[in-house]
Amino acid sequence: MNFAYVLKLVETFPSIPLAFAILILLFYVIYLHSKISRFTRGENGASLETLIKKCVDSVAEIEKRNEVIAEHALSLDNRVSQSVRNAQTIRYKAFEANGSNQSFSIALLNEKGNGVVLSTLHARDRISTFAKPIEKYLSTHDLTEEEQSVIEESKKAHKR
Repeated sequence: MNFAYVLKLVETFPSIPLAFAILILLFYVIYLHSKISRFTRGENGASLETLIKKCVDSVAEIEKRNEVIAEHALSLDNRVSQSVRNAQTIRYKAFEANGSNQSFSIALLNEKGNGVVLSTLHARDRISTFAKPIEKYLSTHDLTEEEQSVIEESKKAHKR
């Protein structure tokens, strides 16, 4: 069939293309109706509406839970940053007369560098214990080499 013949046929019978278009639309409507029927199949005609309402309610409930979880996570993060983490200890021989490494320094610091350094010095005839407050990994008191070392180890451990 050539194009001129088809054009003459359409001019002679203009209702044929119109009928063909209506037939295509009818099949498409039937196809969509069957899809909607399968989608809404259930106990009754309102089952889809009920399902959508349940989904919306579930989403709202999940959003509320997420807000509570987010608040709790922030609270935990704040509390953890204030707690002692990665306690570091150094044992050493404080005096030459002492027989072994019985002296020690321990840094008990949070991740902001606040806390205390405890040092115990063991001598043959006595034991002395010192506590020095630490803020931002610094102290207002003089620190021994061992105390500074244990603070630096704690600082490195917090950065990991």
